[in-house]
Amino acid sequence: MDFETLYRTYQPLVYSVAYRMLGSVSDAEDVAQDILMKSQHVNQEPVRNMKAYLIKMTTNHCLNILQSARKKREIYTGEWLPEPEIDTVKLNPMETIIQSERVSYAFLVLLENLTPVERAIFVLRKALGYDYREIAELLNKSEVNCRKIYSRCKEKIQYEVSVHPQQSIHTEKMVHTFIQGSETGNFEAFINLLREDVALVTDGGGKVRAAIFPILGKQRIQTFLEAIVSKGFFQVELLPTIINGQIGILARNKGCAEKAICFEWDESRELIRRIYIVVNPDKLKHISVL
Repeated sequence: MDFETLYRTYQPLVYSVAYRMLGSVSDAEDVAQDILMKSQHVNQEPVRNMKAYLIKMTTNHCLNILQSARKKREIYTGEWLPEPEIDTVKLNPMETIIQSERVSYAFLVLLENLTPVERAIFVLRKALGYDYREIAELLNKSEVNCRKIYSRCKEKIQYEVSVHPQQSIHTEKMVHTFIQGSETGNFEAFINLLREDVALVTDGGGKVRAAIFPILGKQRIQTFLEAIVSKGFFQVELLPTIINGQIGILARNKGCAEKAICFEWDESRELIRRIYIVVNPDKLKHISVL
């Protein structure tokens, strides 16, 4: 198989596995390029299942990257959030869009609680639907060991979130209520959409000003939002945007992506559980904004 055909056929698959593993768009794109370049020079005749072969190559390559990344994240300034996937074609969506092939942003955030091996097993099982026998073969582990590690993952993660983005009639209202608050400085209506135990997490990576620690509780979040509005934090163009397959907000300033705001929606209570604000420019530079 020539490289062009190989790339066209398998790049989306390799990229999607790498992004779930790494939580980085730019790194996932690099991994896809690297894996497919290497695969081109491998004797493909003994490879009975190219898809399984590429997933195994990708998973193990990502494990090596994550081992190195863990050390870097230990000295990361403030909270580390994944790079958001932005649907730039739908920067101003007028209707609810479901993209089941995307992985929800909230799910990626939860994965940060896991070790690299735990993350690999959890992604393969939960996000990609592999059974334990297949996972064991991909990672060169026993099936029993994979089951134990998956069980440990579930204990580490405090609550369940959907792997794929969830839409409801409330999510678009939530976004517009936030934008209205940022324009007027009055977030009262938005605060009423929050759970009592809500948390707001910002990621500036030491590159721009951001809260070092999560902000917990409705009243503290209201105070924080009102304070940053008064300092001009939202003096940009705020656009309802599809982020990781779910409606969020992209802040655009002079044609560049400056902020991405994602919401974790608690469907059972129809309230917001988490707010994520990515302002680290390194995590937004892959976004093309016209």
